[in-house]
Amino acid sequence: MRIVWVKVGGLWPPETGGRLRSLHLVSELSRRHAVTLLTTHGGADDPAELARRLPRCEVVSVPLDIPKRTSAAFARALLRSWLTPLPVDLLKFRAPALEAEVRRRLDARAADLCVADFLSATVNVPLRGALPVLFFAHNVEHLIWKRVCAVERRPWRRAALAVEWRKLRRAEAAVCSRADLTVAVSEGDAALLRAGAPGAAVRTVPTGVDTSYFTPVQSGGSRPSLVFTGSMDWYPNEDAVRYFLESILPGVRGEVPDASFSVVGRRPGAGLIAAAAASGARVTGTVADVRPYLAEGMVYVVPLRIGGGTRLKIFEALAAGKAVVSTTVGAEGLPLVPGLHFLQADDPGEFASAVVSLLRDPGRRRALGEAGRRLVEERFGWAEVAREFETRCREAVREAGAAPRAARSRAGAFARRAARRWLPEGLRRIVRVQRSLGARRALLYWRLRTRRARRSGDAGPAGAVGSIVYVCRGNIIRSPMAEALLSQGLARRGAHGVAVSSAGLYARRGQRADARARRAARLLGIDLEGHRARPVTRTLVERADLIVPMDSLIEADLRGRYPRAAHKIALLHAGGENGRRRPVEIPDPYDGDEADIRRCYERLRSCVGRQAEELSGRRPVEGEVKTRDAR
Repeated sequence: MRIVWVKVGGLWPPETGGRLRSLHLVSELSRRHAVTLLTTHGGADDPAELARRLPRCEVVSVPLDIPKRTSAAFARALLRSWLTPLPVDLLKFRAPALEAEVRRRLDARAADLCVADFLSATVNVPLRGALPVLFFAHNVEHLIWKRVCAVERRPWRRAALAVEWRKLRRAEAAVCSRADLTVAVSEGDAALLRAGAPGAAVRTVPTGVDTSYFTPVQSGGSRPSLVFTGSMDWYPNEDAVRYFLESILPGVRGEVPDASFSVVGRRPGAGLIAAAAASGARVTGTVADVRPYLAEGMVYVVPLRIGGGTRLKIFEALAAGKAVVSTTVGAEGLPLVPGLHFLQADDPGEFASAVVSLLRDPGRRRALGEAGRRLVEERFGWAEVAREFETRCREAVREAGAAPRAARSRAGAFARRAARRWLPEGLRRIVRVQRSLGARRALLYWRLRTRRARRSGDAGPAGAVGSIVYVCRGNIIRSPMAEALLSQGLARRGAHGVAVSSAGLYARRGQRADARARRAARLLGIDLEGHRARPVTRTLVERADLIVPMDSLIEADLRGRYPRAAHKIALLHAGGENGRRRPVEIPDPYDGDEADIRRCYERLRSCVGRQAEELSGRRPVEGEVKTRDAR
């Protein structure tokens, strides 16, 4: 194949996880294919050395200084973003010289495939143009910004971040919809991207590691030592280190007073250096080789609270035979088993305890390091990962449309603009349903709505209900609360014979309930801290007696996927005339604020309380009668 690989921000020096991943894949692909790398370089990059490191590739690099947040160029990009649907995190990556070179290559049909590396590259690549495009999504970018928003304490900045992550989510979904194939780096990321762009072709390719470069070396010295590596000009890493210094390291030193902590990575800010100095931690800044610092550490820590994609730093630590303690976010998307390959902890106290236990137990450190090394050696060398990526490249070329793609692209863009401007809301809703569900399930959706409009309500499920499953999209806001409310309601009535659970059509297995949802639930006396998301499966559907979707889009999707279970899929309901029940939808509050989630939960409490009465076969308890009458 002839592949044009487009990457904004350069690849040398390879001092970030994304650069490492792309550099190794380009190098491996160039062994069997003609690869042209079109990229940019800033003042700290070395395009000449990059060309020497990729001798089998044609490397074309144009100068681009990506605006920093404090620069005038960033302010201009921010102003432009307010006037367009594009977020500033995409606009700042526009490179006219790079875009012109990409278009020249694609228009001349000088390639069989274009790879847009990271979302940032897509603003310089014509999607649905003359050649197929594979979008390589190293992260779910909007999720990173959403998590930054969640931990931001300044109200004005949190409001701006809320706008930015929502714009980024729309842009990300549009790219997935228009690219011929999207490649994510984990199944969790792929599920999120599919949820945002139903119908998009999303596949996965795992993260790799150079197992010949990172090898086990015994920790030098006997002093208890901790290490973190990562680019310190990347906000999630800076936040992780500050969080560790403020909330975890004091707990470690309370048990192991002489424990040291080293932060290894490029461009640390002055504030971080000061915070580390105040805590007695070492900050190295840019280093030529991280391996000696890895070797020094007894325990490798990954206290990330923000992030997306997968973290190469963990694979590098495992390849080096290190015992790792990580948060759920730090290890998400990686095929690691807590307790076997690493220790997982999210609470600061639990994280500190896990670190202390490993500092005191060399045998446990050795066992974790050996299991991690074995895993990456067997499955995640770059040669194996590149072969999987090559398969996806061939799939993108094979599945792409033929000759009149460019004409269809121009006509489609005009049609979308015209639809937004002139179509009434009713027709726009039809379009949204069609895009969300696809043709067949959209037809089912409208059939269900038409049937309900003709009737006064829905009949209740026939027969006894021994198990009930609530279903929403991600299983992190609506369905876990419904599950908790029903379990509580049945327990208060002494009805213990109904198994209650929840799941999500696009859930990321193991994800915690949304932080806003956990706080809103506590106000209602419900604890969602222990909830972990799980996806809907055929086995779950077959075993359930009643499946309750949160809204009619979820209902149509479920009925389309599992037609044999249609008789036991029913929305929540309110009372109606003549024994009929009026279906009630619970709109998704994901894009709203915490107040929206609280309103959603109040509505759920009313509907699920009514369902608990029916399932228990008893009258409502006195407190609930008064609450409902008051409403």
